[in-house]
Amino acid sequence: MKSRKHRLIIAGLSALLVVFIFITSTIAERTTTREYEVTVPAVKSDTQRMIDAYERLSDQYLSLVQNQLNGMTANNRDILVRLDRIEKKLDDLSSRMARLKPADVAAPEQPVESAVSAEPVHKAD
Repeated sequence: MKSRKHRLIIAGLSALLVVFIFITSTIAERTTTREYEVTVPAVKSDTQRMIDAYERLSDQYLSLVQNQLNGMTANNRDILVRLDRIEKKLDDLSSRMARLKPADVAAPEQPVESAVSAEPVHKAD
């Protein structure tokens, strides 16, 4: 019987030893520091969202103004081309007029009487 008791005591002590080792190993793991990395998306504040909205709006307005100015520039170019053509035509007309009528010579004036006397007078008999 002694051998049976000894076996039970040895088995009990070995079980206690295993439990003791398990507990000490878990305690040792708890004392080590663990670093967890959790990624959370950045949350914008109301002010930041307001600034972002203002930037988007100002960019859109700037694009609109630039498009309008580009259109106005194209229109101005067309108008300038037309004005240049008109100016050239006016210069051509003034040169033609200068050739037709010299500026230094005045046209002779005819007296009104000579124009009347030039008509034949018919007498009724």
